[in-house]
Amino acid sequence: MICNNNHLLILSKALRKKGGIFIKKILFFLILLTLFFIPNLSAKAATFYEAEWIPGIYLKRHNFNTGLTYYQQARFYRNAENNEYVYCIEPFLGIVENEPYTETINPSHLSKEKIKRISNIAYYGYQYGDHTDDKWYAITQLMIWQAADEAGNFFFTKTLNGASTNIYTSEITEINHLIEINSILPSFAANNYEIVEGNTLILEDSNQVLGNFHTNEGEINGNMLTIKNLQEGEYEIPITKKQSMRGTPTLFYLSNNSQNMVKTGNIEENNTNIKVKVTKTSLELNKIDKDTESTTPQGEASLDGALYQLSNENKEIIEEIKIINNEARIENLDFGKYYLQELEAGEGYTIDPTIYEINITKENPNVTLQLKNEVIKANITLEKKYGENDNWKKENNISFEIKNQNNETINTITTNENGIAKITLPYGIYTINQINTTEGYEKIEPVILEIKDSEEKYLSLKDIRIAVPNTHKDEVRIQYRILLEIICLLLL
Repeated sequence: MICNNNHLLILSKALRKKGGIFIKKILFFLILLTLFFIPNLSAKAATFYEAEWIPGIYLKRHNFNTGLTYYQQARFYRNAENNEYVYCIEPFLGIVENEPYTETINPSHLSKEKIKRISNIAYYGYQYGDHTDDKWYAITQLMIWQAADEAGNFFFTKTLNGASTNIYTSEITEINHLIEINSILPSFAANNYEIVEGNTLILEDSNQVLGNFHTNEGEINGNMLTIKNLQEGEYEIPITKKQSMRGTPTLFYLSNNSQNMVKTGNIEENNTNIKVKVTKTSLELNKIDKDTESTTPQGEASLDGALYQLSNENKEIIEEIKIINNEARIENLDFGKYYLQELEAGEGYTIDPTIYEINITKENPNVTLQLKNEVIKANITLEKKYGENDNWKKENNISFEIKNQNNETINTITTNENGIAKITLPYGIYTINQINTTEGYEKIEPVILEIKDSEEKYLSLKDIRIAVPNTHKDEVRIQYRILLEIICLLLL
């Protein structure tokens, strides 16, 4: 096709005739050397020929180095073995029919940038999508020349050797646009994300090219990528460009004596990935007694059953948390600020008025709080007296044991010189038993005391004198009973 150049063809034939055996040996050596150093070269040979003309399409090429201008009608070039279409690479070299070629995917005489550009033009040009008209072949060939030789000037003409025309400007723009889109990645490409386990990662592509990609790790719907059910760990999620596979990679055919050629194939996949770190967050609550700093409650109170309310930064209630076995745990809270407030205290404890501020962050994903409650307790004052007939005296040195509902002695108190003993008791029901007393006086009956609020309790306890029996009266009664028994016997 456009590679045809009669002057170059004649020169090539002349050189082949002139070289003789020596030239042939050199060429043979160079071919062997080329096969050794050019990577990915196949031993498979191919030959190419000038094929059918493309009606009504003409073009010119101007070589700035030589000042020569070439014009011709567009035509196809094909592989002689399978009749597949190919393109010329060098715009100012001719093609020698029946000249053997070797194929490679990485021609050393082209830069990586040119290889990529030529491959992309060939891919998105002729036979891509609806590019089935023969004009697309001519347009693709011209663009490949432009990519291969920036020093040349290439344009279409209205007629053979006629004036230039912009008739195919929109088609060239379309191919360039497809290539440009291929190079555009989703806006979130290669970014790092950190989410909480159990959350769904939703990403929107502001570049609006996500529809050209696919992934096995999530769901793509329009310009939205949704990734669910990621467990704790670090992931690299591949995002792969959708390609219409051509069966083989782009192949370049190289020759020492003829025009180099290229065959359309798969282009380099424009893939990317996003890195996702999945973190397991937690809020752990530990409940202890404020006075003892222990998880063991005082008296008959219970730390269990306390109810808390967790709110987010906007003071919206997220959930209620109940303390069981002195603890509670919430997992996988989102990163952010939270507030914790006690609604109900455990039985026998007062509500903690503190509002706790909690920050779950990437740097501090696991937070533990020690929550303290103060037990309900009351001060008990016991006043002890002894005497009779309203003649009461302060009774010192009198001891009392205090037992809980399990009949366990929890404390012992003793009155002072003023007959006073004091103790503070936590929430519960207790029995107060007098241990000793002043000689000649009775002990009081056990006292049941219930502590259910913090109101101070005052107990006034009095011992009374032990009653002394009247022995004279008892003797008279005995004598009278004996007399009656004697009378009864006599009457019988």
